[in-house]
Amino acid sequence: MNGEYRLVISTKSGHTLRRWHPNCRNFWTERRRVIGFCPSADEPNLVSLARAIGGICGVAQRVDDPVADRFRQLIGEPEHLVFVIADGFGMNFVDTLPEDSFSRTNLVLENRVAFPSSTGPNLFSFGRAEWPGQYGAIGWYVHLGELNARATLFPWVRTKDDVSLTDLGLTGEVVWPGVPESLGYKRDSVNYIPSLFSDSVATGTLHGRETVVGYEDLGEVIDRVVERVRTASQPTYSHIFWPRVDNVSHEVGTRHQDTLREVAFVDAELGRFAQLLPKNAGLVVTADHGHLDMPEQRKFVVEPDDPLTALLVDAPSGDERTLMFHVVEGQNEKFATEFMRRFGEHFLLLTADDVVTAELLGPDLVRDFTLARLGTFKAIARYDAGMKFRRGAEGTGLTLNAQHGGLTPAEMLVPVIVA
Repeated sequence: MNGEYRLVISTKSGHTLRRWHPNCRNFWTERRRVIGFCPSADEPNLVSLARAIGGICGVAQRVDDPVADRFRQLIGEPEHLVFVIADGFGMNFVDTLPEDSFSRTNLVLENRVAFPSSTGPNLFSFGRAEWPGQYGAIGWYVHLGELNARATLFPWVRTKDDVSLTDLGLTGEVVWPGVPESLGYKRDSVNYIPSLFSDSVATGTLHGRETVVGYEDLGEVIDRVVERVRTASQPTYSHIFWPRVDNVSHEVGTRHQDTLREVAFVDAELGRFAQLLPKNAGLVVTADHGHLDMPEQRKFVVEPDDPLTALLVDAPSGDERTLMFHVVEGQNEKFATEFMRRFGEHFLLLTADDVVTAELLGPDLVRDFTLARLGTFKAIARYDAGMKFRRGAEGTGLTLNAQHGGLTPAEMLVPVIVA
C-alpha cells in the first residue's frame, strides 16, 4: 500500500478514524491495523446500482452520481431487465467457483454494500436507492423510540415478548419512511419473493405490496420469469430475491460442503437463466452482503446479570457483529470504560457522532429518527468476533457459525454480474 495516502478524521470523542483516499481501495484503519472496507459513494456501491437500475426503468435521477452512470453503461438499456439479489452471495463465495463458471466469467466488478453489511439495511438501500441513514433500517434488531423498546423488524415483533408491531400501532411506512423506488418504474414490474415472507410487512413496505409475487423454488421462478419476458408485449422489470446461500452459511459456516454446494447450485441456475433469456433481455446479479466464519473462541456472550447490562436501557440492537447500545443517562463513561476494558481487543466502540462523521451510514445527512435508533455507542467487531447479550434464563448464546454485519472484505464485497 505504499504511495497511497490517508484522510484523517479526528472525532469529538477523541477517536482517530483513517480512511484511504477514495481513489484508492478505501481501507479503514485504526492503530495501523486494517479493520475493513468503509462504504463509499465514490466506489461501486449498492445505492448507485439501485439508481442506475431505476434510471434504466424510467426514474429521473435525483442526484449527480457518476458511479450510477458507470453502472448504467455496463448494464446498457435492455428492453427486459432482470435483477437478482442472491442473499449472502459475496465475493468470498464467487472466488470459490471455477474460473469458467457463469459468475466469474460474467463478473464486471466488485461492489461494496451499505453498512451494516446485513440483509435489511441493504435490501432497503436498494429498494429506496438511499443510504441507511435516510430510512433507518440499521440492523436485525432496532430500538424504536415509539416503543422505547427493541423490535425485531423482519419478523415484525417487539423483541421482549413477540407482540406484533401492528398490534402496537406501528406500520411499515412509519418504521421505514419513504416510497419504494420500483413504484416509479415506467415498466411492467414484478418482485418475486419467497412465499415464506412475500406477505410480510417488511416485504410490502420495501417493494409495494401490489408488485410482490411469491414463489417456492429458484428453478421454478427462473422458468416463470423467462416465460414472462418471452411473452411480454411491453418492457419489463423482474426482480428475484433468493435467500438460500445466506441460510445455509449461517447454519454450517462458509467452508462446509453444504454451503459450497448451494453456491455452485446458484451459479449453475444463473447460468441456465442467462441462456434461456432472449437477446433483448439483460440479467444483473448481485448480493446484499458476504459471510464471515466466527470461531467459538471469539463468540462473546454477556449474561443477564452482567454489570454492563444494568447500564443499558434495553438489550443492544443491531446484530452480533455490530451492536448499538442505548445507555442509561449519566452512565456513558462508565459503560465505555468497562466495555473497552473487557472487549476492546475485539471490538471498536464508536459514539453516534463518530459513526456519522465517518459516514458509515452514508454520505447524506443522517435523519433524526435514525440517530435515535443508533443510540449512544456502536460496537463494530474486529476481524471475526461476535457478541450477544443473552435475554434471561431462556436465552441462547451465539448459535450461528457464520455471520455478517461488519466491515471486513468478506462481508462488504459482493459481485456485480451482467449477462
